[in-house]
Amino acid sequence: MITTYAALLEDWSQIFEPDCPIVIEERDVPLSLSDISPLLAKAPFALRAEGDVSTLASQLDELPASLVKDIFALAERFTDLTGKPSLRVRIEGITTNACKKVHADYTDIRLITTYAGPGTDYAPHGDEDCCLQRVPTGAVALFKGRLFGDGHEPCYHRSPPIEGSGTARLVLVIDTPVEG
Repeated sequence: MITTYAALLEDWSQIFEPDCPIVIEERDVPLSLSDISPLLAKAPFALRAEGDVSTLASQLDELPASLVKDIFALAERFTDLTGKPSLRVRIEGITTNACKKVHADYTDIRLITTYAGPGTDYAPHGDEDCCLQRVPTGAVALFKGRLFGDGHEPCYHRSPPIEGSGTARLVLVIDTPVEG
């Protein structure tokens, strides 16, 4: 049986435990509605950045300062956790079902946080056919991917179904570039 850990005192290191496919750090959405609303009005869109933490801000300068500040803080923590200096960042305004099938990513660790709309659905016990739970909006979730390593089960998840509902999501994804 796979254990789901809730992060305590902002400690993400539990993701390295073999029986921990996901770490969820609950928090409130750190942005104001005045920063989120214009982005949701632009949806669908995707903005991507890649490199070390110090180069990200210049690649994301069209976003509200409060969002860039949060991305930067999460990217620093993610880099500290993984020990990898380079990372990929994607901020998306989503109006469709996006990744509607339950799947595990081909990466080592992926950070996902939803600033607006429903959070990501996940299988809490590593079973892609079990009842799904939802990461709360605003929470930071670390999903273990298929490439994490031997003896570690990935976290199966999906985007929540929203197509046709009039709902939009604002989602941040951070992960490490795939090494070739």
